[in-house]
Amino acid sequence: MAEYSAGFSISVYNQDLIEENAKDHYSTQYGGDPEDRAKALRKGFINEKAEITRKGFDQLNTDIQRLELNSMKWMRNTFDSARDEGHDSFGDLIGTFWFDPKKVKQAWLVTLASPSPGAQERIDMEDSSYGDLSKTVFQGVSDFGQAVLGGHIAFFNVPKDAWGILENTLERARRRSSR
Repeated sequence: MAEYSAGFSISVYNQDLIEENAKDHYSTQYGGDPEDRAKALRKGFINEKAEITRKGFDQLNTDIQRLELNSMKWMRNTFDSARDEGHDSFGDLIGTFWFDPKKVKQAWLVTLASPSPGAQERIDMEDSSYGDLSKTVFQGVSDFGQAVLGGHIAFFNVPKDAWGILENTLERARRRSSR
């Protein structure tokens, strides 16, 4: 078995996007859900203008930690191994993961979330079409966090010699499924 390593970055929405999501979701001006709005107001997460309060940001910080923990758990369960190495200057959680390019699921995800021609270049946390990350990443996250947070995982520094193996693995899988 040939095992390779590459880098990963777990990115959570930036503050501007989180605040925009809160306005979209909780503002009566944009048709937000009245029950969700009342609940967020009652808990003190937003004010009357659907702006996130200090208490709301405190909750979101807790939720972001949960998103990162869940993402790391997913990385460790999905690939041969993964290790986080802290946050970079952009606030993204970065690290190294090890993968087997001959395993179809790993090959598909590495090619999906790595910079290459025609690639998605990320695995979105909220989109289930990218695999099972979206099923697990929001576990334990508050309803408030689920309404306004999101992010993605991207891979980088995939070794050049792994690409041929990845592509062969996916081509063999396509041929098998078309029979």
